[in-house]
Amino acid sequence: MTKLTTKAFSALRKLMSLSLRYNFLQVITGQPFCNLTLLRTLDLSINVISYIESNPLSCNCQNAWFKNWSLKNLEAQVTFLYDLRCENDPTQPYFWEFNDKACSYDSAFNCFLSTALLDLFILLLGLTWHKHRASLRYLILLLHSRIRGRRKGKKNFTYDAFISYSSLDETWVMRELVPRMEGPRGKGFRLCLHHRDFRLGAAILENIEAAIYSSRRTLCVVSRDFLRSEWCALEFQLASLRLLCDRSDVLLLVFLEEIPNHCLSSYTRLRKMVRKNTYLQWPEAATEQEAFWIRLQNALREDLEEEGERFGSLLVEGK
Repeated sequence: MTKLTTKAFSALRKLMSLSLRYNFLQVITGQPFCNLTLLRTLDLSINVISYIESNPLSCNCQNAWFKNWSLKNLEAQVTFLYDLRCENDPTQPYFWEFNDKACSYDSAFNCFLSTALLDLFILLLGLTWHKHRASLRYLILLLHSRIRGRRKGKKNFTYDAFISYSSLDETWVMRELVPRMEGPRGKGFRLCLHHRDFRLGAAILENIEAAIYSSRRTLCVVSRDFLRSEWCALEFQLASLRLLCDRSDVLLLVFLEEIPNHCLSSYTRLRKMVRKNTYLQWPEAATEQEAFWIRLQNALREDLEEEGERFGSLLVEGK
């Protein structure tokens, strides 16, 4: 379509929207839209119309770009530009004179407002995480565990126990625990250790979860350093999730030192287990250590299927 005639739309009196984009309109003769009294939207973009004479334009921000382009573009001459009048503002009679400074202000304000809202959202998100970090992390772990679809009663375990401990207690783990459980004096238990058995290149959370669910038990070596470690807290929470989902006593606790109850305030399940004496206390006296190892080995030997019937009961009798 290269041109419009006066009667092109004379029969379409109820037409409200008209798009003539992507045509080759060069000239619009007469008044082809005069009978379209209900017309609200007219789109003549992407055409080759060269003259805009006698076209009253609205002096608003939507047309500000055309005003600026017409005045600053030295490669094109807009004929009759200085004769165009503002249709919507009698105080500014000519289109090329209307004040468009407020338009740039609106854009800058909108940009500022969007940035400020985004910064506020990030700030609130950070504050929420800082204040409710434990609860949110527990929720994330719960969702992650459900998505992974772990099932109760998994029998083909790779390890007998995953050892959760602080790096500051590694000396005790490597010198005392590992030799007595895996060595010649032990019963051939297979232990999962961070530095030895975690898969290289995998995410830490993925490694921890894989270690917990591929082990019959999770043995937590509890000390003040354990309670201060975020990774130990994460491992304990994941093991607690397995305990809740599988309804099996999969947690074993070994206390390396006496810890006051107030230090356990952030560990609800651990505190409950301590109240019930469901843990082993590492004895300082060498004469009592042999009994400690026997109790621990017996606890690791217990079958999970039998324990499922007494969910939440005594795990390891200590003291």
